[in-house]
Amino acid sequence: MQLSKHFSLHEFLVSQTAEREGGEMLARQNAPSDQVVSNLGYLVTSSLEPLRTLLDTPMSINSGYRCELLNSHIGSKSTSQHVVGQAADVALSSQILESSRHTRYRRIIEHKVRDRIGRSIRADASANFYLFATAVMYLHELDIDQLIHEYGDDGQPAWVQISASQSHNRRQILRINRDSTELITLEQALALGC
Repeated sequence: MQLSKHFSLHEFLVSQTAEREGGEMLARQNAPSDQVVSNLGYLVTSSLEPLRTLLDTPMSINSGYRCELLNSHIGSKSTSQHVVGQAADVALSSQILESSRHTRYRRIIEHKVRDRIGRSIRADASANFYLFATAVMYLHELDIDQLIHEYGDDGQPAWVQISASQSHNRRQILRINRDSTELITLEQALALGC
């Protein structure tokens, strides 16, 4: 089932852990409720597809929906938005850094960041940072609840978590690392890669 031009429901259900564990966990993971599917559809149409289109660069879903059994098994909080299909851990293809076809998109992001905070994106910033910075810059135009720079180093998030709710979006920007979770401002978020 396609959720949008570039995203299918299957991408949000795949879990190596559920595949490995099999049995009831795998069965539950592959049978989301209608409400979860609706929430995933909203997440895609309100934020992921617009970002994918804007960047014209493929994205991969590292973790989307997690059934409660899977979520508990991996040690995540029971309040995780993944459980209700409102969050996805996303990685952006390195094409944005390597392909001359994507130079224009990269330069637009770099220009917007420089205009906003007066600093340039570092040369070692990752493709995931470009995704994060783009979502930060368009935070109020997209319907995002939380945008999270997760793990990795400053300017090189291991992945970017994006969540959206059909009822209320806080438009929060957070940074999570091994030691802490902190709410950060738009300027602090962009400075992570500068």
